[in-house]
Amino acid sequence: MTAFNPYQAPKAPLYVAPTRVELEGDCWRDGAMLVVRAECRLPERCIKCNAPAATPIKHRRYYWHNPAWYLLILLNLLIYLLVAVAVRKNTRVSAGLCERHIQRRRLGLGVAWGGVFAGLGLMFYGAGSEQGWLIGVGVIALLGALIGGVAMARILVPSHIGPVYTRFKGCGSEFLATLPTYIGGR
Repeated sequence: MTAFNPYQAPKAPLYVAPTRVELEGDCWRDGAMLVVRAECRLPERCIKCNAPAATPIKHRRYYWHNPAWYLLILLNLLIYLLVAVAVRKNTRVSAGLCERHIQRRRLGLGVAWGGVFAGLGLMFYGAGSEQGWLIGVGVIALLGALIGGVAMARILVPSHIGPVYTRFKGCGSEFLATLPTYIGGR
């Protein structure tokens, strides 16, 4: 018979990890969000309108970091950039676009680049002439074209990249309606 030892370590486990439910497939919908596994190949349909995707479909890398890091911009932009590059997470996903949305993406990239060159040209011309107001117009044109062009050109927007699953915004409701519903946690 063994005597009770109050100094003996407990034998019961302190923490029992919950069991993970493995889902079949690589992509699901969670409301208006797309949930995928890392290195996923989405179905060969346009993620905006669900039309057949133009081939070849490019494998793109997406980056994400916690939005709380944006507070470092108030401290210093360079510090934010260095920290954001250090803490960002990434994943690769193949998402298809139809010809119409490929043209819209190209137009958005053209608007962004054209606005950068037009804005810089106006700023340099305004700095060299007596029309200083052109500098302000150039800054507004540059920022407006960049914001509008990038909004038109983006394909998917990561809202969270986790160790197993990634969540994206930016898919059309027609595409999401064809995917199974995601059941699980983050």
